Amino acid sequence: MQHPDYPNQGSLKHISLPPLQGLSKEDALDYFQRLIKLPPEPQFGLPPREGLLELFNMLDYHPLSLGLLAGQLKQRRALEVHRELEQLVANTPNNPLLASLNLSVSRLDPQAQEWIKRLGVFQGGAWEVNLLAITEIVETELNALRTQLEATGLIRAESLSHVGVSVPFLKFHPTLAPAMWSRLTELEQQQLLSRHRQRYYQLSSYLYSEDVKNPFFARAIAQRELPNLLYAVRGSIASGEDFAVDFVGGVNRFLDYFGLNQDRADLTEMVQHIGGEAGSQTWYLTRSNTGEQLQNAGCYAEAEAVFDEILTGLGATPSYERCVTLNRLGRCYEATGQPKRAAATYRLGLEVAGLLEQSNSVKRQMGNLQADLGDVLTAMGDYDLARDSYEASLVIFKELSDRRGEATTKFQLGTLELVQNNLTEAAQRYQEALEIFHQLNEPASEATVWHQLGRTFEESRQWEAAEQYYRQAAQIREAQGLIGGKNGAAATWNQLAIVSKSAGKQAEAEAWYRKAIDAGKATGDLTGLSKYLSNLSALLQEFPNSLNEAQQLAEEGLAIDKTLDSAAAQIWKTYELLAQISDQQGDPAKAKEYRRLSRTARTNFAGTEYELRQHAPLIEAVAMAVDEAEVRQQLEPTLENMISRGWQNLIAAIRQILNGERDEDILYEGLDMDDSQIILAILQQVKR
Repeated sequence: MQHPDYPNQGSLKHISLPPLQGLSKEDALDYFQRLIKLPPEPQFGLPPREGLLELFNMLDYHPLSLGLLAGQLKQRRALEVHRELEQLVANTPNNPLLASLNLSVSRLDPQAQEWIKRLGVFQGGAWEVNLLAITEIVETELNALRTQLEATGLIRAESLSHVGVSVPFLKFHPTLAPAMWSRLTELEQQQLLSRHRQRYYQLSSYLYSEDVKNPFFARAIAQRELPNLLYAVRGSIASGEDFAVDFVGGVNRFLDYFGLNQDRADLTEMVQHIGGEAGSQTWYLTRSNTGEQLQNAGCYAEAEAVFDEILTGLGATPSYERCVTLNRLGRCYEATGQPKRAAATYRLGLEVAGLLEQSNSVKRQMGNLQADLGDVLTAMGDYDLARDSYEASLVIFKELSDRRGEATTKFQLGTLELVQNNLTEAAQRYQEALEIFHQLNEPASEATVWHQLGRTFEESRQWEAAEQYYRQAAQIREAQGLIGGKNGAAATWNQLAIVSKSAGKQAEAEAWYRKAIDAGKATGDLTGLSKYLSNLSALLQEFPNSLNEAQQLAEEGLAIDKTLDSAAAQIWKTYELLAQISDQQGDPAKAKEYRRLSRTARTNFAGTEYELRQHAPLIEAVAMAVDEAEVRQQLEPTLENMISRGWQNLIAAIRQILNGERDEDILYEGLDMDDSQIILAILQQVKR
């Protein structure tokens, strides 16, 4: 049956391919020659070309079958192999894959043929320690079985020594497990399934804790065992086992790291029916999974409601669960443009954590809270306190040897450097974080770093490099279904539009903006949507025929801004944009009012005070020069130097102040937002 997402034609996004067919004669011969060259050396002479083609024909030239055939021809005479294969093909008509598998299995000793059936419970392979525990094969017998299976090509041992593990991962031939499963009795199947679910639940818990101490090891195992983990956790949910909800939490962490968002969503949906009494651990885990899933999907209001419900159910008693939930709730406030509320929630979480026994888990949660607090302080413009929070977080993560936490905090410090225009330092921090995230195999986190590197190069006006970084980020995010929110593809499409505009590619810029707007509306990402609407408005207002649409878009964005925290929405930019549009529409009175609103909003932004610090000497000197001619004379060379550096409009306004002008509307004429704040600060000094 055809699925609408996978059309047979007319689409390049998903292409429906036919089942894997046999190779051509020449390709089969070439493939076979390569297989024969692999160790071990053949013990007998190989049949001539026609003899090989006859054997290949019996197996429909299927590459999976040819791999097993090559293993047999290395150990047995061709005539013997031909005779046995002919009989096996006759016994399994229309199934040459099974015939080739049976050819290999028939060479095992009787005990091995009995043991091998137990491998049917696994999904393509297993870490050897898990295989031993689930099949209950003793290690000495497994060693003998491994030798035979490797010789026949039915399994291949993959070394994990690169992550410090001496026990190998055993990869099965694709036909092995399904064929063996069918040879077990129903009772044997149920016993194996029960042990499989229990063992992989234990593995998920073990890897969850090990990920903090040794993430390279934990993720190497989790990545290879993921088919078994998913099979086991789904079986656990279906069976209603007590540990099912906890199992989901353990597996979801790695699905999140690996960017497997649909699998994560599916598991969360499957576990919804497992409720539990309010306040119980099962209830807490179930509701937390739901809240996190909503948060990851950009449904912040719904997630906020779930986390509020959890806090009510937990009660006021300090607990680790309460601390974690406050952290998650703070992130909802942050994402919905409420940084002050988010900061208060993070600080409350830190208070709760301080009342708990200082275990590693509690310390790690304090590190998360400090890092998130740093984010909202940065958004509020309180950069010094933000740096303090980030540094406190970094100290905790380094103490705990938490590489992921360290990478995340380095990334956040990079962003702090970026907003302060320290571009070299920002790029260095981002590269440090990117290296760790790549080692940890976290594509979503890598995408976020790529995006920020794009911003860094955009700030240095290196448009081509910035575009490539953004495209790298967008490709990863779209592939993972991460569309809305500050870490979604829409945010990157918006930046691609900005870079395209800066590079003179207007049509491309408009297309990227409209793509981002559609995504913002679809996902309910109001903070992002407001930004995308304003940006497209700013682009269109440069064209007289598009002024009406530009005004409509800006007003739509302003309506959203008024529902958000003004600092997070940067509402002053929308007011200024509407002032510019009003000017072009011949309505100076409306433009004047919009500019007044813009200046007021910007003045109330905490970051403005910080930004003015770098201009403090100029502001103080001008204020003094108003009443002291000697100071004014000393100031003139500085003003002339600033003119040569492109500050003509600002210096003109300063000279008006020195000449006695105090009308703000006159002084602000022709100034951008940053310059107008400098003039306002000078006027405030003069009036003291």
